[in-house]
Amino acid sequence: MKRKLIIIFICYFSILLGEGSDKIMLKECPSTPNCVSSEAKDTKHYIKPISIDDKEGNVKEKLIKVIEKFQGKILEDKGNFLKVAFYSKFFGFEDIADFEIEPEKNVINIRSAAQTGWYDFGVNRKRMEKIREELK
Repeated sequence: MKRKLIIIFICYFSILLGEGSDKIMLKECPSTPNCVSSEAKDTKHYIKPISIDDKEGNVKEKLIKVIEKFQGKILEDKGNFLKVAFYSKFFGFEDIADFEIEPEKNVINIRSAAQTGWYDFGVNRKRMEKIREELK
């Protein structure tokens, strides 16, 4: 009986602690060189988050317009989080990008990774840098 109460207590407080946190941790990059992330711990995969000025409260709308300009397909839209698919022009290779808007920190955390192959010739990094430029 005591053990059951402890388990219930732990589960209950785990749920309470998780509530109110909209922070979504971006997946870590694999060891392959076809991924970039603003939350990466190593320099090979690291890319700076996108700085934003959200005084008008419309950063998400601006981001969606830029994504559409780059012919991205929104796969998931949850609050301040977007998961987007981009496809290469010639072979149609799929890259998946995650965007997590943190207005209180004035940043968009980003992750972009090729879904096939070992090397992406820097395509994901270049695309994220172009998106950064468009959002200025």
